[in-house]
Amino acid sequence: MTARRICLLTVLGLPGGATAQNIAEVQVAPPSVTIKVGERSGLLATAFDRAGNVVPTVRVIWSSNNVAVAKVDNSGTVTGVGGGVAIIEARAGVRKGQAAVQVVGAPSPTPVPATGAPAGGATQAGGQSPAPSGVDPFAGQVVGSGPAAVLRIEPPTVYLLPSENTRVTPRALKEDGSAAAPVTVTWKSLRPDIASVDQNGVIVALAPGQGTVQVTSAGGLTATAPVVVQQSDIAVQEPVPLVMSPGDVDTLHVMVPTQGARLVSPLALQWSAADPAVARVSLTGVVTAVALGRTTLNVVGLLQAKTVDIVVHKTVEALTVFPTSKSELPLPIQGTAKFQVQALAADKTPVPEAPFRWTVGDTALASFDPASGTLSGKRAGRTTLVVKGPGPGLIVTWQIRVIAAGLKLSAARIGLPLNRRYPLRASFADEAGVVIGPATGVTWASDNPPVAAVTEDGTVSTASYGHAHITATGPGGRRAVAEVFVQGEIVLASSRTGRFQLYSAERANLAQLRKVMDDTAVATEPAFSPDGSRIAFTSTRDGQAEIYVMDADGTSAARLTNSPGADDDASFTADGQAVVFHSQRTGHRQVFLQPITSSDAVQLTQEPADNSQPTVSPDGETIAFVSNREGNNHIWLMSKDGSGQRPVTRGPQSKEAAPRFLRDGSLAYLVEQKQNGRTVTQVVKADLGTGKVSPLSGVDLVVADFTVSPAGDLLGLVVAVQKNVFRVYVQPVGSAGSGAPVPIPTTGAEQMVSPAFMP
Repeated sequence: MTARRICLLTVLGLPGGATAQNIAEVQVAPPSVTIKVGERSGLLATAFDRAGNVVPTVRVIWSSNNVAVAKVDNSGTVTGVGGGVAIIEARAGVRKGQAAVQVVGAPSPTPVPATGAPAGGATQAGGQSPAPSGVDPFAGQVVGSGPAAVLRIEPPTVYLLPSENTRVTPRALKEDGSAAAPVTVTWKSLRPDIASVDQNGVIVALAPGQGTVQVTSAGGLTATAPVVVQQSDIAVQEPVPLVMSPGDVDTLHVMVPTQGARLVSPLALQWSAADPAVARVSLTGVVTAVALGRTTLNVVGLLQAKTVDIVVHKTVEALTVFPTSKSELPLPIQGTAKFQVQALAADKTPVPEAPFRWTVGDTALASFDPASGTLSGKRAGRTTLVVKGPGPGLIVTWQIRVIAAGLKLSAARIGLPLNRRYPLRASFADEAGVVIGPATGVTWASDNPPVAAVTEDGTVSTASYGHAHITATGPGGRRAVAEVFVQGEIVLASSRTGRFQLYSAERANLAQLRKVMDDTAVATEPAFSPDGSRIAFTSTRDGQAEIYVMDADGTSAARLTNSPGADDDASFTADGQAVVFHSQRTGHRQVFLQPITSSDAVQLTQEPADNSQPTVSPDGETIAFVSNREGNNHIWLMSKDGSGQRPVTRGPQSKEAAPRFLRDGSLAYLVEQKQNGRTVTQVVKADLGTGKVSPLSGVDLVVADFTVSPAGDLLGLVVAVQKNVFRVYVQPVGSAGSGAPVPIPTTGAEQMVSPAFMP
């Protein structure tokens, strides 16, 4: 304790009222002392103003609440009179401080009766013996009525540390357990070597062990309470380090963890601060933060000492939070949501030391873990999550709606080539299927790991051709399933078995063709859905060319179109729920759109000319197609509903065919034109925004049709190697120009046409 704070207040003859009004606190040091009967000890009283400064010119009035145990003079000198505990008070104005004085040794002598008082064995009215001087015979007793039938001690069991003291009280009760009229009692320790007790019920722990105190009423009622004296470590109850803002005031408490975390009387302890310029502390544990910095507080008493770290941080002016608290937040039952809060000083710099207090309005609906910032849903309903910062007005409230949410995957169906990794993601969704946020606590499983395995984070890995179900199981048993179809990256039509059938290959092994499915007639013109899980194709199995749709592994083929004219060249819409194709059902080829779950087709072009080969942009808003309405075949665009038809290419010098959208929204197509007296073909790419056209292939091959991978890095070229003989070449597209085309090997008279790339 510093000299500033242990300033002995003496009577200087100045009027007490002159400075008493400025006093905010009075401290007495030491807060507890033990003396023997007849011994003397000095107490020091110090007064402080609201700023923590010493007030030196005040009058202090000293008093003892039990002069039969200890008395005090005007200078604060205490004299032991008899065994027991007395509270010494130092009062300055309306403020006061206290110290506990334990006196050990012989009990105080029987006081001499005052003049007129009964002498010797005289009794008080009612036949009860008078209480010794300084003893309140009814102290702590509950006021009741009627005669007592039972006597009890509260608390029923007393736990103390060696040299600690506490006060117990008797309870006089009637037969029905209600309070009886107070009775005079006498106290006795049955193990005075373990614990003593005075006639006020103050127990003093003397040595480790188990003792017993007994109280007896004048009417003969008796009660006992065990007194357990244990040498146990004390601890500070509050979380440490103690984090405060300048000007904050907090109170520290000391407890005994092994004795039910009971609190130790602050009068048995003495606090001090290592650096009062950062934080000061009263003798009884009241802490006041003074200025930015770190320091320690020390508490001693009961033969022990503890240290508490103190952090005084910048004053917090505002809180920033995530997510926003402006709208109600849905939270799935057994799901979790993360919350973050940051404290900011006046200059907008973070205050990382600032503490926060979190509360949930209804803990039956949700629980919150402050360490991780995680809110967990428990039961459906509405509640709140509140965070309070270190200062007035620093409070944020989130409205929380806990719902019985379902599980939703980032994809319900996916097609993948061999040796591909694909991350599936699980989310919680509300009753309408709207995604709430990432799902937590999800486990993953595959019903066919040799085809597609899945890791604990939802990453799918393909190993062989086929079909697998990937199941995500969330909290509460909620499930969602994704179907995975593993197929070759390139699908084309080959005549190797005598008629065109669909085969697949990988770019890394073009020579290894694998039949996708067996068609009873001719199958050509495959087209993948955007998720790769379906293939649309043209088949003549029912007599004429019609559009069919099947799963990407070649199963579940079903006829989609049914018209008197041939239907060809299907392409999926961006959502995968419909196809566009051309049909001769009206005499001229026209472009139609038909959902894959419906038999009704919508005609999109009406011109008395040939409109064919439609393809849909990645955003689903635009359809590119080929039309000869101006003479030669040129590329045209229209909106998804058929409106706004307009040309992209024009002129009598060239013909264009086979438009194909790339993933970036640019459009590739095949150009045929005369060059030096010969017909040349080339695949180009057009930026529809700027009109800039750039080549994707050379002009050395006679290209009759083509496809391009969605990423634009690979071309599949249908090349006329001689009249009416076609082969498929695969050509990488490099940044500095096209790579060399590589033919897919054929056998005998085998022909290959209509390649398609998996997305």
